[in-house]
Amino acid sequence: MTDVRKVKWDKVDKVVSNLSTDLDHEIQVQREAIPLVFVPGIMGSRLRVAGTDGTGDGADGLPNMRWNPSSTAFMIKHFSGTDGAHRKRMLVGDGNFFQGFLEVDNANPVGDGFHGIFDDYWKFLKPLKKQDWGQLRKIFEFPVYAVGYNWTDSNGNSGKMLAKRIQQIIDEGKGITGLCEKVILITHSMGGLASRSASHLHGAEGKILGIIHGVQPVTGAPAAYWRMKAGFEGLGPSSRVLGNSGPTVTPVLGNLPGGLQLLPNKNHVSNSHQKAWLTVTHDGKTTLSLPKSDPYDQIYRIKARVQPTPGEKPSTNKYWGLVDPDLLDPGRPAGPPAAPLNRKDPAALAAAAPPHGDPWQQYLDMLKLAESFHDQLGMYQHPHTFCFTGVNHKTADIIELRIESNLVRSDPYPKRGFRGFFTDAAGKDMQAVLQDPAGDGDGTVPRSSAQALNKSGKEPPGDLAIDVEHQPAYKDKQAQAYAVQAIIALARVRYESVRGKIKS
Repeated sequence: MTDVRKVKWDKVDKVVSNLSTDLDHEIQVQREAIPLVFVPGIMGSRLRVAGTDGTGDGADGLPNMRWNPSSTAFMIKHFSGTDGAHRKRMLVGDGNFFQGFLEVDNANPVGDGFHGIFDDYWKFLKPLKKQDWGQLRKIFEFPVYAVGYNWTDSNGNSGKMLAKRIQQIIDEGKGITGLCEKVILITHSMGGLASRSASHLHGAEGKILGIIHGVQPVTGAPAAYWRMKAGFEGLGPSSRVLGNSGPTVTPVLGNLPGGLQLLPNKNHVSNSHQKAWLTVTHDGKTTLSLPKSDPYDQIYRIKARVQPTPGEKPSTNKYWGLVDPDLLDPGRPAGPPAAPLNRKDPAALAAAAPPHGDPWQQYLDMLKLAESFHDQLGMYQHPHTFCFTGVNHKTADIIELRIESNLVRSDPYPKRGFRGFFTDAAGKDMQAVLQDPAGDGDGTVPRSSAQALNKSGKEPPGDLAIDVEHQPAYKDKQAQAYAVQAIIALARVRYESVRGKIKS
């Protein structure tokens, strides 16, 4: 007969007492599970109408599955080349945004969560499951999970959901080894905002060993402004699917708190460390430079009037404001608007909103949620944070609207472009033409924003800049290797917090 005893990994050098002398004894090392939890970026989770299984069509005649980036056929059928009204119905609904409209298309039970996210991420996660951790395997187990979230909603709510899921994963981890206290979060893009929200705003910091951020828009990205004006860059199918003009992008992003939370916030600075990132230039000289301090009041709450008032000389239309009110609700029915929302408490907006309220006021409500989230999150970072940044790709850093004379142009919204029209003091018709992105970054997030949490003196691998594009960042071998190195560094943090500093 053998007496089997389990000893926690950190106690293996301690004396095991009360052993009988007439039995064989087997001492088993109890390893600790440290789940690796991947949190995707915006548009990286499969979404369905809440309360459905994602199959079939709903009462509105649209599919119950509303966003499935893992299916090229689905995305082409329901998004490629479609207008803003259809896109808004798919992702916002027939009326105004409300929190309970969409949910992640997860398996039931959720399991590892891979089903609910874009399968492109699997090219990083599946090898991570098979990673050879060498000597670490003697004391740690690293199960791999993914947590999708409703990216149309505020990252405040997504962080709350993530904090709850972290506890569930820890409970599941205890079933693997009997010992699990903390997870490591690995984030892509906006997943970094949701993760920092879970840690800072929803009490999960103590359950998180550390966070590895990839291409995170820490302080936002001017690309969000560029795309609401001009659509997504590029001539390929991605631009047609995501929206290749202001009228196809604004009805979605302008009505979603999650989308608006990608805008540059009050902490944002350009790659050259300037507060202003929106400029209007004429003959090589800057005539307008914003924001001076607050982009919400100085850019986002300014109604964009893209055509001058007839006969006004000079015209005063602020074409450079973020949102053209006429683009917010292209499916709006004729007739008077519904009764306005009760706006005394922004949290009340989580309840179902009346259909087709005032589009501009609805936008302001969503913007208020975004601003409140940005203010609460601030520049918080988990005590153990690693970041990698994408560089060497043309990225919207400084937005430039270049003034030119206008003789024949009349469309402010060409594909992948924008023109703001106005009349100068001499009565001449002028146009301010949006210039192509020309700054440094990953094609979406400028270097300054992705590096905003970087600090010197971190243990290896520290923070790193990689020649990588935004969306496929985790397909990159160097990014994958960096994530593994950061996991090993965090495992060392865990070891030393229990056993003391490792002697060199």
